Amino acid sequence: MVGVATRPAGMTGRQVGRIAAVRRFNRFYTRCIGALDDGLLQSEFSLTEVRVLFELAHGQPTTAGTLGQRLGLDAGYLSRILQRFRRNGLLLREPSPHDRREYHLRLTSLGRTTFAPLDRAASREVAQLLRPLVEGEQRDLLSAMQTIMRILDGGRPD
Repeated sequence: MVGVATRPAGMTGRQVGRIAAVRRFNRFYTRCIGALDDGLLQSEFSLTEVRVLFELAHGQPTTAGTLGQRLGLDAGYLSRILQRFRRNGLLLREPSPHDRREYHLRLTSLGRTTFAPLDRAASREVAQLLRPLVEGEQRDLLSAMQTIMRILDGGRPD
């Protein structure tokens, strides 16, 4: 039967129900934030690409390895994104002063100029999401988000 999940061997009904609830939340939230749209924030960039731009815009120069680890991205996939950014003049790649085998990555001025409206658009979208909620609902939502992060991230800082 199409569309009907079967219970994996060894799983209890409670486990299956919890898995279904997490997946339902994930589908709901990806729809809420527009993660499934062709271009995030009505741009030419995917969610992953915007996240890479965010990391490069808000951090110190970093290596591709460190960036990939931080974001949990496949090295080949990240490499293709970074190559595209370099081709489009958004990214500089400079040899590390400490290890010539490594390269530090940072956004060019064009990269920063390209990212800035995306950052503002993301803030506007979140403001729009929060706007219909009363103060108590906003506090509850933020508290629930912090709880999810704390539990799933094991207390590691962002």
